[in-house]
Amino acid sequence: MRYLFLTILLTAGALFVSDVFPDDNAAENMADLITEALDNNPAVQESYNLWKAAEYKIRTVKSLPDPVAQYQYFGESVETRVGPQKNKYGVSQKIPFPGKLGLKGRAQSKQAEIFKERYEAAKREVIKNVKFVYYDIFWVDKAVQITEEEKAILESLEKVAQKRYESDFTPQQDVIKAQVKLSKLIDNLLRLNQNRKSLVAKLNTVLNRPRGAELGKVTNVDYSEFQYDLQSLHEIAGDSRQELIAANMDIERAEYERSLAKMDYLPDFNFGFDYIQVGDGYTMSPDDGQDAWMVSVAVNIPLWFDKLNAQVNEKKAQLEAARKNYENMENDVSFEVDDLYFKILTYKDIISLYKTALIPQSEQAFDAAKAGYETGKVDFLNWLDAERILLQTRLAYYKAITDYRKSIAFLERVIGNDL
Repeated sequence: MRYLFLTILLTAGALFVSDVFPDDNAAENMADLITEALDNNPAVQESYNLWKAAEYKIRTVKSLPDPVAQYQYFGESVETRVGPQKNKYGVSQKIPFPGKLGLKGRAQSKQAEIFKERYEAAKREVIKNVKFVYYDIFWVDKAVQITEEEKAILESLEKVAQKRYESDFTPQQDVIKAQVKLSKLIDNLLRLNQNRKSLVAKLNTVLNRPRGAELGKVTNVDYSEFQYDLQSLHEIAGDSRQELIAANMDIERAEYERSLAKMDYLPDFNFGFDYIQVGDGYTMSPDDGQDAWMVSVAVNIPLWFDKLNAQVNEKKAQLEAARKNYENMENDVSFEVDDLYFKILTYKDIISLYKTALIPQSEQAFDAAKAGYETGKVDFLNWLDAERILLQTRLAYYKAITDYRKSIAFLERVIGNDL
């Protein structure tokens, strides 16, 4: 009965694991996924359109206001020396004080450049998210592969223990321990399957794919040597981090806004032209019934200084806030660069330790325990323990590679550039 149960469990595990990879021949390429995400991600498209909208607005704020045309009909004509006034036509144009429109245009240009940097930042964020999920799926796929290999090893152990038990060289307890261990491995495979499905769903969200879209295997992740020093990373971040560039542009935009507020102390102009249609009079004068016209110039009087002073103070405060925001952003970027740099170096050393020492030692310990068990010098518990350590060591190795690559992806996001 116990063997029947184990057979059913193994079959179920195999079915679940086969469901993890719907197409064994399909292998995902991270560059293709990034391109797809940049083309389809709604957040990127939103940022792009906000940038374009800000660019279109530049011409709007630099343009003069619409001229005003007017018509007046004299219900009760005004009698003049040359005749009664009947109709009046007029047109006027408001013209801000010279320099105001230019400042508005420059401030809006900076605003558009800020949105452009936010668009670039949105792209970097999407690239980071794709890489994060990609590396997580890589680790899950490796964990599935290793667990499958360990399951095959454990099945051979279980057979050895079964033969020794049938020959009265080992107690039945050894066989049961192997079967329990196999059941735990199948439990791990089921959990890995669930984890992979969650990660694929997350990646589909980033790629804006339909719900339930499948993903092939992530076969390999490039382990390239990290060769940057801390000073060069800080320099790259200062030149490339989109949020930092945007914060600096926001200072310039705030300066233009402050200058514009100061120019509100200066008047704007309104130029007009009026044409009056005059009817026939009752005189013999040569100019009898002659139409009249006139031009006008008007200025507003910036008289309410409390309001104007408040506007200038408001812009000064906004400028100071923009400067502090830049300093804060600079500090955050500096800390994140330092933090990730040291994490990457640590992961690099950990990977080297696993590759050169821990994995070879674990494999040697497992082989020695296996040989010792077959000759009766090592008990089954020690053999199983050696197998468990080998499994954990191999999983930890690929987890370190995953963390290493994710830290580099995060660092690329922080400095705003590829490494």
